Amino acid sequence: MIGLVLVSHGPLADGLRQAAEMIMGPQAALAVLGLEPAQDMDRFCDELKRLVQAVDQGQGVLVLADLFGGSPANTAAYVLGPTVEVVCGASLPMVLEVLSFRADSDLPALVATAMQAGAAAPLRLADMISN
Repeated sequence: MIGLVLVSHGPLADGLRQAAEMIMGPQAALAVLGLEPAQDMDRFCDELKRLVQAVDQGQGVLVLADLFGGSPANTAAYVLGPTVEVVCGASLPMVLEVLSFRADSDLPALVATAMQAGAAAPLRLADMISN
């Protein structure tokens, strides 16, 4: 199984984990890390590295970051490598898709799954309900 780390500004990563586990049940090899205001970036980076190692089960790790160019995503660049990928723009649909397919995917395929889920067009509820 591919490990998963969610990183974000504030408590968003934890909220995504809680929502995903409400829908799918408890998840193994899943960690979250939220950047707090004025947090020391070296400590944040060290904690991210530790979490990546903790969830790695030998098939790689996918880090989902909330915002491209934000401090959590920029810090995630320090863990990139042959067995660690980072995708920005984390959302609940993306997290659910990744969790659904990570046991049966390799890391490149799981990155493609995350990218596709993140690129899905938003739906307007009124357009989906027939009158």
